[in-house]
Amino acid sequence: MSDLPSVYYNDNPKSFAYPTCHKRWPIIIKDGIRDVKSKFDSKNSITGEEIVSKLQTLLESLKNDEIVVPFTEQEIQRNPDLTHYNDTLAKFNKSKPVTWLTGPWLFLECYIYQLINNFMLETNDSFWLNFDLFEELKNNTFKQSEFGVLELCKRYEVLSQQLNTQSVDLDTLKLLFNEFIDISLWGNATDLSLLAGNVTLEDIKSVQGAEVRKKNEEKILINDLPNAWERLTGNKSNKSKRVDVILDNSGFELFTDLVLGLFLLDSKLIDEFHIHVKSIPWFVSDTMTKDFHNLLEQLIEPEFFTDIHKIDEDSHAIKFLQSKLVHYLKEDKIIINEDRFWTLDYNYWEISTNPAAKKLYQDLQKSDLVIFKGDLNYRKLTGDLMWDRTTPFPKAIQSLATSGLPVLSLRTCKADVVVGLPKGVDEQLIETYKAMGNEIGEFWASSGKWAVISFNQ
Repeated sequence: MSDLPSVYYNDNPKSFAYPTCHKRWPIIIKDGIRDVKSKFDSKNSITGEEIVSKLQTLLESLKNDEIVVPFTEQEIQRNPDLTHYNDTLAKFNKSKPVTWLTGPWLFLECYIYQLINNFMLETNDSFWLNFDLFEELKNNTFKQSEFGVLELCKRYEVLSQQLNTQSVDLDTLKLLFNEFIDISLWGNATDLSLLAGNVTLEDIKSVQGAEVRKKNEEKILINDLPNAWERLTGNKSNKSKRVDVILDNSGFELFTDLVLGLFLLDSKLIDEFHIHVKSIPWFVSDTMTKDFHNLLEQLIEPEFFTDIHKIDEDSHAIKFLQSKLVHYLKEDKIIINEDRFWTLDYNYWEISTNPAAKKLYQDLQKSDLVIFKGDLNYRKLTGDLMWDRTTPFPKAIQSLATSGLPVLSLRTCKADVVVGLPKGVDEQLIETYKAMGNEIGEFWASSGKWAVISFNQ
């Protein structure tokens, strides 16, 4: 593996690592301090003050660019998974001491969230052990998506009824598949594509529908979706089919992922929809098991989405969608999977070889399509390395390419690493981004304005 490119480092001003560690990390920690303090009561304030003190110490360490300290033996006893973090830190330390503002970006970002989780574990207080430092932000962000949630619920209700009462040909299902993948890809940034307008099956097949899809595809730099569709539908055996989604953000993005799952189940394209969640609070907004259940409750809670439930038609649409989610969950057709591997210090290409992922890998081998959502999952798939941007996706995901897992990555570009681009596209986008008034053209790759859909058989 010595011939692999370098990782991205925090002291590179042309990497998005630089503004992340200087600006975003301190904001996240300050917000965390505020939210911990807001939860103080007579029972938890003493242990809460301990957490605040540790968060403040971490904040000062970032500001002062201090050397990153390995996890202690006591911390490792409490959480043995941290051993590998120390091993990796020792490897990086061989060239020069790792500091917060000069060290490897992705590694230190993962390190921070494990460190914060340890602050909670060290209290041995049941309240803080189950406390998600980022839950309030997750909930507030989802609340702000009320209009998008309503629109998608109304369009889904129409489509679901049609799928249950009409015979739908495979070509139409393919168009719908593309639409729901598009919505899942863009998450909060989506304009809901065709689903924000009239959305009968006829509309999907119309000339207007084709025009909307073409416009949406202009910002997708790589689109391997046709190959993924062939993989999903090409197997004509009688065995049950399943799709797995390695989730990214909770809230609206999770909601769009679940609507994709509802379509796949309603259309009988699959029999099982597996969602994979994080086991600890992770990268602020990543989905945990409790976030899924919170979403189910929030959808039908009148005080959460206040405007939706004022109009009977709107309230019916959202209750209809929520009831379908609950139905499929009870029928074991929507299945929640939680595995610690997603928060360990490993690149995803180690899934097929690492003992820590043995059960996970065996389970994923049963899937007809494994969808990795979002930017962080893409970074872990590719090792967050400084690949030449024309590097083929199969090469960048290393041994995962020959693991037997059908990998589909849906990713809006919000970090430096991008692979699979045609020659000259990167250079063109650097100039385009500069022409838009941005000083550093290379930051096109972290702007969220472009996306890639990458597939490996």
